[in-house]
Amino acid sequence: MASHLKFSSRALREIGEAQEWYELQSHGLGEEFIAAIELQLKRLEQAPLLYAEVISGVRRSLLPRFPYGLFYAVRGNLIHVLAVSHDARNPKQWPKTR
Repeated sequence: MASHLKFSSRALREIGEAQEWYELQSHGLGEEFIAAIELQLKRLEQAPLLYAEVISGVRRSLLPRFPYGLFYAVRGNLIHVLAVSHDARNPKQWPKTR
């Protein structure tokens, strides 16, 4: 069964902010960040349950090269990307938005 991706507005905002920040650090680095996200999303589509739960019902997949994690929930064939957060942030401090 093929998995489908859905992004929260928070995740989209965080991706955009991180891409912008990396691009300001070095030309082309923002695009490399997006490429790392795309690679990880392909992995998630192939094996969504591969990564461990960090909060009940929420899994985290770490990006290669960048200190970010994709936080997502799996519901049937839907992978809902909830956040794209820097590793220094504590997901247990997230606001409850379910």
